[in-house]
Amino acid sequence: VGVPSLRRGPGGRSGAAGQESMTMASSSAPFEYKARKFAGAHARGICVGWDKLGQRIATGGADSVACVWKVGAGGEAKQETKLKGHKAGGIHGCCWDPNNANLLATASSDRSVRLWDVRSGTSVGKVSTSGKALRAAWRPRGDAIAIGDDKGQVSFVDVKTFQVSSELTRGAGAAGFCWDAAGDALLVANGTGHIEVFDYPALGEPINEVKSHMGEAVCVAADPTGQRFATGGSDAIVSLWDAEAMCCERSFAKFDSTVTSLAFDSSGDCLAYASEDGCIAIVNVGTGGLVHEEVARQPARGLAWSPRGRWLACVGLVGDARDGREVLTIGHLSS
Repeated sequence: VGVPSLRRGPGGRSGAAGQESMTMASSSAPFEYKARKFAGAHARGICVGWDKLGQRIATGGADSVACVWKVGAGGEAKQETKLKGHKAGGIHGCCWDPNNANLLATASSDRSVRLWDVRSGTSVGKVSTSGKALRAAWRPRGDAIAIGDDKGQVSFVDVKTFQVSSELTRGAGAAGFCWDAAGDALLVANGTGHIEVFDYPALGEPINEVKSHMGEAVCVAADPTGQRFATGGSDAIVSLWDAEAMCCERSFAKFDSTVTSLAFDSSGDCLAYASEDGCIAIVNVGTGGLVHEEVARQPARGLAWSPRGRWLACVGLVGDARDGREVLTIGHLSS
């Protein structure tokens, strides 16, 4: 489902999430979730992403280093290389080329975005941003990268020239964003609790807008089938939306603090989300049932599902309370 599914209907602006759809994410059919922890990542991990083959994971941290991990068929991870070049400030966003498993982009608060060839570990492109680059999302078609900064501006980097080709300014309240499954639209969360939908590459005014949260809308994710998208907010609620009808299917009230990250698995059947108070939950999208939950010592700052199989990677969790160092965690969900 492309842009038509996200366009405004004849009634104008779409409505807000309804309280009648609220669920406490009660337990669903039995699933088994097993996680393994791998040390040697970062003292403070910030972002995580899988390559298109599901064979490598990239993590970015406050140390301004990007780590590339080789992941085996059983979920075991071994650090392959460290990518160094960003100045102090931390890597806050990372994303892989959807067409080339050897190209990785990183966004840093040093006001730059770098393109890396992970085979050689070298930076093959760099572009400066007007503000601290905090988010990155590669367009599914592979020709552009959306970069969000601390000033609420989204810059679009042309991959061929590795230069900024266009910009979208939404103000300081703008938060997370994502591409739709086709790469024809960008969904942007903002400080008023709305999700705005922008046609790409036309941009301009939003082609649709929904009120998804009573507080700030913090993060948004589109499922790979194009049927749904999910939003997380400062009101501790996750809302699940039908992308065709632009209406809220249900909302999950599981946490007591801001939802910081969410991600759909490769089938679109499961949604994982995390909160500031260290909770992580996985729900069945179709039934709304809770598949897995855990409470960590500190919040997971990034979640990402493998494009192949139900492998969930996250950063920000502490491996051993005795040393307090964070780890890369890879969990497998089986039914």
